[in-house]
Amino acid sequence: MGRFQGLIGIILILGLAYLVSNNKKKINFRLVFSGIGLQVLIALLIFKVGFVFRFFQGVGKAMGKLEDFARQGAAFVYGGIAVESKPGTIVNYLNGGFVFAFNITAAIILVCCLVAILYHFGIMQRIVAVIARAMNVIMRVSGAEALSNVASAFVGQIEAQVMIRPYLPYMTRSELLASMSGSLACIAGGILVVYSNMGAAAGLDLAPMLITASLMAAPGALVISKIVFPETEESQTMGKVKLEVKSQYVNVIDAITHGAGDGFKIAMNVIAMIIGFIALIAFLDWGLLKVGQLCHLPFDLSLNWIFGKIFYPVAWAMGVPNQDVNSVATLLGQKLTINEFIAFKNLTDKTIPVVSERGLLIVSIAVCGFANFSSVGMQIGGIGVLAPERRADLASLGLKALFCGTLASYLSATIAGILI
Repeated sequence: MGRFQGLIGIILILGLAYLVSNNKKKINFRLVFSGIGLQVLIALLIFKVGFVFRFFQGVGKAMGKLEDFARQGAAFVYGGIAVESKPGTIVNYLNGGFVFAFNITAAIILVCCLVAILYHFGIMQRIVAVIARAMNVIMRVSGAEALSNVASAFVGQIEAQVMIRPYLPYMTRSELLASMSGSLACIAGGILVVYSNMGAAAGLDLAPMLITASLMAAPGALVISKIVFPETEESQTMGKVKLEVKSQYVNVIDAITHGAGDGFKIAMNVIAMIIGFIALIAFLDWGLLKVGQLCHLPFDLSLNWIFGKIFYPVAWAMGVPNQDVNSVATLLGQKLTINEFIAFKNLTDKTIPVVSERGLLIVSIAVCGFANFSSVGMQIGGIGVLAPERRADLASLGLKALFCGTLASYLSATIAGILI
């Protein structure tokens, strides 16, 4: 039944994209089917081929080791702090205690340092270029949008646009939407490590699912964006994948310094958003509860209740087992309207429990992306600095990109749910 529901989900997701398409006659169905085929291939390789699955499990363990290394750096700063590791058990932070702000700050800073080092030596650019060439051949998308979408699976949404900065002023509106959608559908490497370790702390091996989500998001975003906004102009990079390999850093020390600084800014932004949004949710839930009591409702009115009702049909169509549909629907609502960190935290600490294997797989992939309203603002502002002349286009495409990035994550999750 779950697989049948998933087929309904794929039809629903593609149907929604088709309904809002600005030029249905120009949709390139070869691109659409090749992109979906690429997503299916990625999911099959990871979940059905033993040695590939074991490889990504190994990558997940390596992510865990990264947090151990990051903890060593954080220990110098936080080592004297006593925290609760288990209920009633107080330990030094270095000896196994988990503090969300400390742990994510250290992990993001370390990953940003590593990415900066790889970028300085040209390794990151070459990895991105090789994968982008493959996507360019398979899907026949332009070089600029292929590079941007692939880069988004490794670095942050603004950093991915930096890699195609020379092309931004001349990209078509369809390319621009595809690039923005990919950045919203994917998740940065540093955040991926944090999510994986949050899952591990809860006894969940989510690394293969999260890596699958990140890899499937790039072709998925291209599929949805090219249905919503088909290419009707002539691209300057069609059939070409050329990436500037030159480092922006003076030397490796400069790369590490900038990486650490950028990582700290990202971590502080994450912490600020979480504090602000959780506090705002508490305030809104209090107000909704009072309204519900005044109206004599037979249940406690809350944002989670509202999300659960609005996103219930989507969660069901994606193939989520019946016992988890309401929980997954709530998490989908939190991810889109608040942010993905809140949804993932509630998933891993079981505040909103998902008990089935299929439900856990689907929701982990569906919420693994930057597609939320606050990210749209960050993206318009960030890319607007790189290409000020495109600011009007960016603003007009912002909500379309959010729509495409969200559907791309849902498409990846639905396909993975069918194949598991």
